[in-house]
Amino acid sequence: MTYFEFTKRFPDENSAIDFIVAVKYKDGYVCPKCGCVHDKIYRQNYDRRKLYCDNCKSEFSALKGTIFENTHLDLRMWLYAINLVNVSRKGISAMQLQREMGMGSYRSAWRMLHQIRKAMENKECKETFEAIVEIDETYVGGKPRKENRHDDKDDGNKPKRGRGTSKTPVIGVKERNTGKVHAVVANYNDEGKQLSRKQLFAVFKKVCKPNTMVVTDQFSGYNILDKKNKGNFVRLKIDHTVAFSLGDGIHTNEIESFWAVLKRRVYGIFHNVSVKYMQRYVDEFCFRLNHRGEEEAFRNLVELAVK
Repeated sequence: MTYFEFTKRFPDENSAIDFIVAVKYKDGYVCPKCGCVHDKIYRQNYDRRKLYCDNCKSEFSALKGTIFENTHLDLRMWLYAINLVNVSRKGISAMQLQREMGMGSYRSAWRMLHQIRKAMENKECKETFEAIVEIDETYVGGKPRKENRHDDKDDGNKPKRGRGTSKTPVIGVKERNTGKVHAVVANYNDEGKQLSRKQLFAVFKKVCKPNTMVVTDQFSGYNILDKKNKGNFVRLKIDHTVAFSLGDGIHTNEIESFWAVLKRRVYGIFHNVSVKYMQRYVDEFCFRLNHRGEEEAFRNLVELAVK
């Protein structure tokens, strides 16, 4: 949605409020206190964000339970920020959003973006991937620097790449048929391990239907698929030391292309992402890919924001 289309669709604050309320209560108003249905609930004229229940004589916020619940900003600004996130192909930084919105505080722009990313979290992907999927892992983080910047000696110890690096690993699963992707940051488990066999199996077990064919590389963590498993998953393995594709669809090129786009966006737009919030950035990249080309992507994101 372009800027002119946005201003035509939402010319004032009340139009933005009415749109969000209509999306949240598309099946009718419901009172959170007494459970009364919409026929006895009315909008307050003095504040369009408020609803009044004639059954229990109570007033409540129409935004309760949404990412807009405690906001002091205009909802029109929130919708414009959601639109910017939706139309920005590589994402938008908090500094850029602050400039675009004319916000006085960087922290407000940062919080707004993270609330929107929180709505992008894919909670409805449970056991939806089928047929053939690709699974792979990557490592996100900056180049390690020497502790002493004035030490120009080259001791021959190059920073480690791949497994063994200090970067944060991310596990991704991509379905061949739909092109949809699901990715999870692999934090340390209770045993202090990352990318363990149990972690890897839990990721694709969550999103894949039984009897799915899984294409992986030669990483030993996927050897659990070679044994009899509850999901009856079948593994196809490719050795990247020999070739990147064995033909007949035996490759992991599609999930690796997603990693390439993810890293370019992180390095080019955000520059640095902390481990604490990395999952939200990963959710944003997954949402952007899974909903690409959809005309109603803006409305879908608003629906997620009010859930």
